[in-house]
Amino acid sequence: MKLPACIVVLLLLFASNPVLQAQKSAIKADPKDAADKFTNNNFEGALDQYLQLLEKEPTNKTYNYRVGVCYLNTNINRKKAIPYFEVVTRQPKYEADAMYLLGRSYAFAYRFDDALKAYSKFKAEGRGTADNLKDVDREIQNCYNAKELMKFPLDVTFENLGKNINSQYDDYWPFIPSDESFLVFNSKRPDGGAVMEMNGEYASGIFMSKVVNGVFGKAKNIGPPINTSEGDEEVIGLSATGQEMLLYYDNMLGVGDIYLAEEDKKGNFKKADILDESINSPNGFEISAAITNDARTIYFTSDRKGGLGGTDIWVSHKLPTGHWGEATNLGPDVNTELDEDFPSVSPDGKTLYFSSKGHTTMGGYDIFRMEWDEINHKWGNLKNLGYPINTPEDNMNFRVSETGRFGYISAIREEGLGGLDIYRVTFNNIEPKYSVLKGKVISADTTKKINYPDVFITVINDKTQENVGNYVPNANTGKYVIIVSPGVYTVNVELAGYQAYTQKLSIVDKSSFKTEIEREIKLLPVGYVAPAPPAPPKTPGNGTPKKPGK
Repeated sequence: MKLPACIVVLLLLFASNPVLQAQKSAIKADPKDAADKFTNNNFEGALDQYLQLLEKEPTNKTYNYRVGVCYLNTNINRKKAIPYFEVVTRQPKYEADAMYLLGRSYAFAYRFDDALKAYSKFKAEGRGTADNLKDVDREIQNCYNAKELMKFPLDVTFENLGKNINSQYDDYWPFIPSDESFLVFNSKRPDGGAVMEMNGEYASGIFMSKVVNGVFGKAKNIGPPINTSEGDEEVIGLSATGQEMLLYYDNMLGVGDIYLAEEDKKGNFKKADILDESINSPNGFEISAAITNDARTIYFTSDRKGGLGGTDIWVSHKLPTGHWGEATNLGPDVNTELDEDFPSVSPDGKTLYFSSKGHTTMGGYDIFRMEWDEINHKWGNLKNLGYPINTPEDNMNFRVSETGRFGYISAIREEGLGGLDIYRVTFNNIEPKYSVLKGKVISADTTKKINYPDVFITVINDKTQENVGNYVPNANTGKYVIIVSPGVYTVNVELAGYQAYTQKLSIVDKSSFKTEIEREIKLLPVGYVAPAPPAPPKTPGNGTPKKPGK
């Protein structure tokens, strides 16, 4: 995605592809080649070479400084920059911005007190780029914000979506319809003929995974007409129905505009059309968007004239003519003098999620939420979504399921497969959906009558090994009812005089979820031998074939 030129290159918004740094490059390090890669923002390629050069010159200030900058501009592990900036800043003279960048590195490592010391020293020295000197006070405040937000962590669980979705490259900006029947996201993996660009990254493409039996299947390149063979394609929005997809192209189609692709009757997305000039301004960049459930309102991000500063969130409503009406800025309750990005509307249209640098953040972008005020007809009650969804990293594009129990984000975490990975976040304080398992307990020997009050049923959660419930069937009918949330369980049934009964129970999730499941429990008496099945009736042609006549 091509952002406005005012974005500082030193701390990129969107990081490059991960490379396993434990594997040394077979290419011999060359100072000139390393410098060329560094200048072209190929930070991973430069990093590999500078690490080799440092083996011969471990105190070289330039090499140490550039290794630190490379780590800050990749998704390998930003806190790895710390020892290199520490080497630089211990020297009598060093790069003017090194102390500021050391503070940033400490913040990524959650060492906020050390970050505050580094920022204070940077301010006292009064050296560095104008942007960093201007930004340092906000970074100091971000450290205090982070310390406060971390005192009240959210009760959430992160689930990495695994190798069916994630790769060793950056996988980012996930979108789901409200029923979680499929997932679309962007990836900078080399699949689908993606070309490597000057900065060492592969061009981004759009991938899709469909849910089968509650599980996301292997993600596949969405292909033409959405993906093209040249440049970058990115999904930037999806309606709650999953029938409208918003796209951003940086290729032969253009740059800095938003496109809309609609689903056809077969469930495939048709060729995308560029949106009206009321949304795509002639002199601005439009870089992300959200469309409401009825496909009649679009929230989008733009740096056009008339905003409050940086990129702002705007709204446009569809007119009776089918065109999009004049865009309106959401105003100072939402927008700030800094950047806002990635609006997303909950399936019921009552909650707006977005990313912001300008509100109370832990550093970079944090995700915020606002609620629709029915009386005043505007968004209000701004809240930071909280830690650990928000971190000192850039946190963008939060997508929520229909129930609000699950959210989807891309993040850098220790358990990741490499770079940005896609996670499903469970809000544990929101009740899950429950499925009703019901049926009847019967005896395989129809001549024996079961005394139902003596039947004892237990259900064990296979993941936690927790006993989630003990049950007894109805004393008169033998019917039972078990209520459980999605997961895998073991059902055990005990009754004196009968063999122990064990059966696996899988309650599938997402769009595969069923509210009711019927299952008969058939108990076998001890020593019971099932009668042999009756022989199949003889039919013409089943006997011994006759010899052909002479």
